[in-house]
Amino acid sequence: MPIVEISGPALPQDAKDRLAKKITEVIAEEEKKAIKLDTTGITVVLFRELGVPDIYLGTKPLAKVLETLPKA
Repeated sequence: MPIVEISGPALPQDAKDRLAKKITEVIAEEEKKAIKLDTTGITVVLFRELGVPDIYLGTKPLAKVLETLPKA
């Protein structure tokens, strides 16, 4: 059973559902190619939500980096 972990900022539930469905489809397709067997795979997709202050670019928190970007 494949296990996939995604770490990033919080996502709405519908986005998580779409990601999990697509990941499951891709893994099932690759397994079908690799072992030439059409099976329904079970994939566990874990989402680890990280707050923006927990994400760093270099030594600066992402929130601080975003503040320095030019406004559109």
